[in-house]
Amino acid sequence: MFRLGGMNKRLTRISKYLTFILRHEPQSIGLTLDADGFAPVEELVSKANESGKSITVEQVHQVVAGHEPPMFALSDDGQRIRVL
Repeated sequence: MFRLGGMNKRLTRISKYLTFILRHEPQSIGLTLDADGFAPVEELVSKANESGKSITVEQVHQVVAGHEPPMFALSDDGQRIRVL
């Protein structure tokens, strides 16, 4: 079980959506993961919004920072995301 340290319900819903997309159905929004399982954050947000979700890059970063224990990883430059 995971805890979302101080995350509100909106961020919890975004976290669950990101987990589903990145782990199971990236193709459902037209997203392709690289060989290491990373997706560009900007592309993820753009494609999620095109598919009817309302997500910002800032919210993605809040979700990553709010997970205890960590559930997502950002690349060193912060431009790509993957599920751990």
